[in-house]
Amino acid sequence: MKKIIFLLLYWPFFISAQSYIIDENNLQMFGNTDNSNISVNTYYNTLDTCVILWNIINDSLPPKWEFSICFDDCYSIGVTSGQDVFIPNEQIYLGCHIYPNGQEGFGIVQMEIITNDLYKDTVTWSGYIDNISSLADKNSKNIQPIKILDFLGRNSKEKNQPLFYIYDDGTVEKKIVLQ
Repeated sequence: MKKIIFLLLYWPFFISAQSYIIDENNLQMFGNTDNSNISVNTYYNTLDTCVILWNIINDSLPPKWEFSICFDDCYSIGVTSGQDVFIPNEQIYLGCHIYPNGQEGFGIVQMEIITNDLYKDTVTWSGYIDNISSLADKNSKNIQPIKILDFLGRNSKEKNQPLFYIYDDGTVEKKIVLQ
């Protein structure tokens, strides 16, 4: 009798056991305007056979930026959906490449993955591109900081912590000076 009660109580958990694991769902990448592309990846790990459908559900990139997805295969720029079947015990590469095309900014690409018509996951890639030439301009023009602040807005010249340098031309730069 105990076995029957056990099966009735726990059977739904055995039936709906997930057949895959995604290592990381929120990924960040950083670069500068001199980079032709930036990328970061995670892995989709199968525990059983997985029939997947994927689709880009959010692309909030700056106007000049482009992206491409690698989900087992690497797709061309502009491909925003696909499908595949993965066999058990595979580790499938899942990545995003962002091509900033010389433009600084911040953007997000979000992919929805539906597995076995049952499970829905979202993987988010965030890309940050700084304008490297602005740093070179500061050095060549000898622009001086007028304030150096910590995260709480207090004046600080501490080492080994993030600081905000406010320059006399109105620009702000975040730096960590290591000692």
